[in-house]
Amino acid sequence: MTGYYSAKSTGSIVEQLSTAHKQNILNNRLYMKKLIDIILLLSRQGIAFRGHIENTNSLNKGNFQEMCSFFSKYDSEFNRMFSNSISYSSPKIQNEIIAICSQNVKDTIFSEIKETGFFSIMCDDARCHKEEQMSICVRYTKKFQVFERFLGFIDVSQKQDSESLTSAILNFLEQSNIQNIPIVAQSYDGAAVMSGKRAGVQTKLKEYYPSAIYVHCMAHRINLVVIDMCKNIKEAKQFFNSIEALYVHFSRPSTNFKLKEMQNKLNIKATTLMAISDTRWVCRIQNCDAVYNNFEVLIEVLNDEVDLNKDMDVAQAIGLLSSIQKASFIIYLIILQDVLKVINILSNQLQKKTSTLGEASNIIFGVIQTFENYRSSNKFSEIWSKITNFAEKHNIPIETPSRGSNSKRKRKESTYLRDYCTSTTTGHEYSEFDEPSLNISDQENWKINAYYRILDAIITSMKTRFSSESLRLASSVDSFFKLQFKESLPFIQNYEKLLDINIESLEAEMTVIKNSIQNSDFTLSDVLQKIDQNVFSNLYKLMQVALTLPISSASCERSFSVMRRIKTWIRSSMNQERFTDMSILHIERDISNVIESENILNQFALKNRRIDL
Repeated sequence: MTGYYSAKSTGSIVEQLSTAHKQNILNNRLYMKKLIDIILLLSRQGIAFRGHIENTNSLNKGNFQEMCSFFSKYDSEFNRMFSNSISYSSPKIQNEIIAICSQNVKDTIFSEIKETGFFSIMCDDARCHKEEQMSICVRYTKKFQVFERFLGFIDVSQKQDSESLTSAILNFLEQSNIQNIPIVAQSYDGAAVMSGKRAGVQTKLKEYYPSAIYVHCMAHRINLVVIDMCKNIKEAKQFFNSIEALYVHFSRPSTNFKLKEMQNKLNIKATTLMAISDTRWVCRIQNCDAVYNNFEVLIEVLNDEVDLNKDMDVAQAIGLLSSIQKASFIIYLIILQDVLKVINILSNQLQKKTSTLGEASNIIFGVIQTFENYRSSNKFSEIWSKITNFAEKHNIPIETPSRGSNSKRKRKESTYLRDYCTSTTTGHEYSEFDEPSLNISDQENWKINAYYRILDAIITSMKTRFSSESLRLASSVDSFFKLQFKESLPFIQNYEKLLDINIESLEAEMTVIKNSIQNSDFTLSDVLQKIDQNVFSNLYKLMQVALTLPISSASCERSFSVMRRIKTWIRSSMNQERFTDMSILHIERDISNVIESENILNQFALKNRRIDL
């Protein structure tokens, strides 16, 4: 009778077993969700999971095991399960959960692309630990909001010819199940293997996606303008060689310590020099700013080294002092600082994810116009005033180099080229300063032979690399944003068949929208607010394409920064799948931040597991 009443209050044996089983599943799921959250946290932060030795005697078992041990201190149930032989914390389980999380992010991106109906692709490659990694990024719109997303890295170490790279891209699209979605544009750097008109990747990809127009990365192009100027103007090249020498000298621990100590002593913000690199877009302007703001500190440290005369580096310090205390160094420092600031504005604009091709066209023409306006005596007078004040502050005499004092014969530039800005080196060693004395002031001499030469080189290079022909599509897109039908026809006709556009209806839609906006100086946002997908269907589709067109492959460049943070020299043996999956979770934080561990666990539980889930 007692057993009867006990069973009535606690339930039958079957019910008790069922309740215990349910509670066990709940405990297991709660434990697994905590493991998933730990894995997601480490992946988002780009932190290494594993330690060198992960056994019980190790003092550092790696971030994942250490975080699990930390959780165990405050959660007895978690500690009980983590201490079991089946703890589901092995590297294999980690990789599986990381792959599920990464696929969750990719599925979100793919669903948005499929909803839009087309996208643009951007690719670039870089070397990492004896491997050649290609970064794949896409650009698409969602209700007129522009997104640039990272999809993954592809190991292309075996071959880097156009055929192999194109095949790698097509295989990636097929594996992602987006191969049937039209590509409306493609953006790469100017490497021949990517941009070649006959056998480049852009040409081969057009065989599969005929409407995928090629856009040469504009951020790369503006960087090439600066590189051209440095190569073609001997004095500018010498200036940056001196900057590089300063970087090398102050990269030594002892001199760098003295530099920081002197900065603190003089109450100057601590800034350091960086190596000059053709691929690091901001290094030149940042170095110019660093030298300008720390000039007094650099002089003090170098003078101290010379006075101490303790090591072999004193000869280098004497040489650097002699170099940076020349009038020419100061003049080129301030001229280039002023010029590169303008270029940096353009470079930053071209690297923005939301920038459009029409905006890029406008700002490029605006920068060219700015430099043309800068080429005046009034503007140089402002710069000269800055130069003289800086020189007086640091006791550096400003004078034109002695002319004709050196009897050594130098190779002269051809007289036929005197009135032109050459776009390649000619091997001449001759400078205008070597002319016999002319009756003009020092200011006029530096204006003609330094300031104007730099401006002319930049203007010429910009007009060549951003010619009207190369910006024809960009100008057409800009006209489309302004609702100018005839001027935007080149852009419209390129996508007419792909999007099934009715030209006559489109013209009527553009006219109606233009007339419905009261303000004549309307902006793109004013236009987008008026467009209804159901009423202005043709305009809606083309406006999405116009916003989808990329202006640069800067997103790929940003992914390479992540690549070097994740695949460090102590993590160089990481397999390709894990590397790509962790990169996606780290880069696409706005999506990975909202991943629900419950959803990940449900996908993980689809396979047979050794614990009940």
